[in-house]
Order: sequence, then structure tokens, then C-alpha cells
Amino acid sequence: MMTNTDNQSSVLTKSIHNIVVAGETGVGKSSLINLVTGSNGAQTANDVCGVTIGTTCYDWEFNNTQTFRLWDTPGLGEGSCGTVSPKRAQDALRSLLTELNKASGVHLLIFCMRGAPRVTKGVKQTYDIILKIRDKVSPEVQVVAVVTELEKKSTPLDIVSSMEEWWKSNLDGLSEHDMEFSGHACITTLTDDCHPRVQGRRDLCQQLVRELIIDRSLPSRDVPSKDLHIMLFGETGVGKSSLINLLAGWQIAEVSPDTVACTLDSKEYQFQLGPTTIRLWDTVGLEEPEKGPNGYVGAIEKAIQLIRRLNATGGISLFLFCVRGNRITATTQSNYRLFYEVLGKKEVPVALAVTHLEREVEMEDWWCRNAKTLERIGIISAGHACITTLEGHQKYQQSREVIQSLLSQYDDQWRFSMPSEAWIGRFLKGLGSLVDKSFPRGKDLIRILTKRCHLDADVAQRVAACIDG
Repeated sequence: MMTNTDNQSSVLTKSIHNIVVAGETGVGKSSLINLVTGSNGAQTANDVCGVTIGTTCYDWEFNNTQTFRLWDTPGLGEGSCGTVSPKRAQDALRSLLTELNKASGVHLLIFCMRGAPRVTKGVKQTYDIILKIRDKVSPEVQVVAVVTELEKKSTPLDIVSSMEEWWKSNLDGLSEHDMEFSGHACITTLTDDCHPRVQGRRDLCQQLVRELIIDRSLPSRDVPSKDLHIMLFGETGVGKSSLINLLAGWQIAEVSPDTVACTLDSKEYQFQLGPTTIRLWDTVGLEEPEKGPNGYVGAIEKAIQLIRRLNATGGISLFLFCVRGNRITATTQSNYRLFYEVLGKKEVPVALAVTHLEREVEMEDWWCRNAKTLERIGIISAGHACITTLEGHQKYQQSREVIQSLLSQYDDQWRFSMPSEAWIGRFLKGLGSLVDKSFPRGKDLIRILTKRCHLDADVAQRVAACIDG
């Protein structure tokens, strides 16, 4: 079933404002985004290391005429032992600002900082890093400050003014460090029932930040935005993580050649390419599970989790099939069939990304030599990119331009999806036909679906009947 993802008239009339939230690790950037959007979409954690490892956007709709798109970024200044290295965090911010600037623009930069007793050198260093990147990419964008963790300063009699005292007390420190802002908000992101309890505090803090964003954002450009949902698949070791980094423009995905992953295991990434927001699921294709029914339990679990996530987000726009230029195997063919024929019912286009071609004089020559062979073994693509993902290679930038050009050809208007139960049944039946006869069926499958995958017994029985039918 192909679904229209947007009302086109509303897309054209609703203005988009890109709001980038940056700051040190642990200052509450994700919590701030949840406060503004009125949801819990951004993952938060009270850990020493940062929880945000990529750039992710969350929308706040205002008056049905404006969309404020808040971009969460990795924490700066985490150190070499953190979740995201300082270089990767800076690369992520630089890449995001660059790509947004190519499209609808950057409309406001929020510097999120903790309400510590005084302004430290570390805060100043983080501020300087952000401003240096801003000045090179989007110098016209205003920077505002949001000071968090001021709940202990809030009083029931005058919530706003009591937290505003932090700003008044630290004006001299900000001035000494040459930290200038176009506006500010002093807040807490905690709920009203957190200590100290103050009724109505969260609503007031939300109002403060929202008003700051509306007042200080640059006017939006009349550039229609796009969303492209891509499922990237291929065998382990073909270079999917390196391909994601090539696309994103920074090391958003960890490259781990020795990682042992389960079939259908997936990880979601989100980044910007010009006017298009890319939502990409890096998915492990068919591997070699242990023999016997229990060897496929993990794959079944992952398949059901993946289908539920796809349905929740509106479906798939494009399959991106990653293959090594020097290795087309029987498993390569099975993976193509599993995703294109089974998961997408032959309705989702497949684009090929052929990697490890750095030794070719002209990388496109590989396609000229091998296109007919691929067609003969049943691998038909709607487009292709012959590339290298070897960072630092002289053909790396050319490869980025080639793969971006390929993705720009696909419209985001249509996505494929099916009702979850039917989609799960269809996919597991197809998976079972592509692997050995030990794939679980009947009672074994029902047990896995109910005990491990937490499906209702009736649903599990219908899915099992579909597979056996």
C-alpha cells in the first residue's frame, strides 16, 4: 500500500524554521527540546556521558502556520573518553549548519548552558567553538542563551523573576568572557512535582522559551522541505556504516568491522542533505544464523521490531542496497529478494551503492562491466552509485556528490507500508522461504511470537497460519 505522507497544500503554506540547539554535554539540550515540543521524543539520561550521538530533529507546530524544527546535537566538550569525541561533535554541528544553510536555512542557534554559580572557562570555550562554526557557515544567525537547572532558585510567588536573578548575577561574568547573546531565558526543564515543587513552573518555562524562539528566529525561506525514508541493507562488512558517514558528512555511525550483528538488526540515523531530511535505517541483511529453530529467534524479534517502527513513522521511500564491487554472492541475491520482493512487495524502488571501488581508474567503469551480470541474476535497480567510502581518498568527495545526486532523484511524496499483522506475516513467510528448513513453524513459531516478541496469542496464531498456508 502506498501512502501519501503529506497534504501538499499545507506543506507549501506552512513556513519552516530550523532551530539548532548546541552546548556542552549534560546541560539539558534534549530536555529543553522536550519542554518546547511538549513531548518526550528526545532521549534524555542523567549520565556522565552524553546520550545524543547524532543530529535529530523534533517539530513544534505553532498556530498551524509555522513549524519550528528543533535540532538536537551531540554535546561539545565531552572529552576523548566520551560517547562522541570533540572532533565528531564539532563536525556534526558544522555539517548540520552547512546542509541546513543550503536548503531552508538556519533561523536561530540556541546555546544551552547550565545555571552554575559562575561562568566558567569551559563554558566560554564551548561558546567560542559554536560561534566560530556559526561565523563560517551562517554568520547572520542570531545566538540566544537558555540557562537550565534553575529550579532551586524558583519561588512560588514569582517564578520567572526568581530564576531571572541568575542572569542579573552573572552579567559581569558573561561580559568578561565576551559572551554576547541576542536574547535569553532562565528556566528549569523539570516537571512541577520535582523538588522543589512549584505549581505552574513548567508551563511558564515553556512559554518563556517558545516566546524567545518566535521573537528571535530569522524569517523563513519559501523552500519546500522534503523527508526521505531510506532502508539501507546489505551483508556485514560491505561498508554500510562508512556509507552513512559519507552521506552525513561526519562520523555519525561507528565503523566496527568485527561486530557480529543479528539478521534484521537495525539502527536509525537522521541528518540533513540540502532541503531533504534523511531518515535512514541501517539494517543487517541475511547472515548465517545458528542451525535449528532457536537460531532464528533473534531475526524474528528484530523483524517485528523493525516493521513496527516503519509503520509508526509512515513507511519506506527507498531501499538502498549496499554491495561490495568485488563480491556478488548468493547471499547478495537472497538479500535483494528479501527486501525488494518480500518486505517492499516490489513496490519500493531499490538503488544500488557499490563500494570499495577506489582502485578503479573511473569508478563508473565497474557498472559498465557488471550491469548485465546483475540483471541476469535478478538484481534490478532504479539507480546506482559507484563509490568509495575510504575517508581521505582522493575520490571521497566525488563519491559523496555521486551518492547525494542519486538520492536527490527520489520523491518523498509516497511511502510504502502495510498493516502490521499482515506485514509481519508476509515478511516472516518470505524469510522462511529464503533460509534452511529449520526455520521455526507451527507451535515453535507461536511460542517465539508470544513469549519473545510479545504478540497476542490470536495474532501469533494468525501469523503462523499465514506462514504455513
